[in-house]
Amino acid sequence: MKKTGLLLILVLAGFFLKAQTSQNSSPATPPDPFVKLLEFKNAEFDFGKITVGKPVSYVVEIKNISNETMTLENAHAGCGCTTPNFTPNQKFAPGETVKVTIQFNGSVTGPFTRFTDINFSSGLTKQTRFSGEGIPAAPQQ
Repeated sequence: MKKTGLLLILVLAGFFLKAQTSQNSSPATPPDPFVKLLEFKNAEFDFGKITVGKPVSYVVEIKNISNETMTLENAHAGCGCTTPNFTPNQKFAPGETVKVTIQFNGSVTGPFTRFTDINFSSGLTKQTRFSGEGIPAAPQQ
């Protein structure tokens, strides 16, 4: 009986120590590469309810918070219903802000989510996202 009790205590102690080790040894979340380089306004945008077939747009503002000049090289949408408008290879100095206007043709009925990748110098890419819900136009009277 003593051996069984001792064995049970050892097993539970081992399990407890393993559980603590597993919690403390989880890999750290990798740092966001943009934290000390760029600030984004509207990187995630919600249109709410929009009328199907009516184009809508919003602006992503990107501020250079680094100590070096950055370049907005390119932007490309994940589908043909979305068009990013920007100046390719636009350089912006520390403290300056550039804008990317993202237009959506509104061709979807129901909930939607779309993505646009914005590419910068040094191989950095930021994925922006917008969402909303397309509703049919009100009947005309």
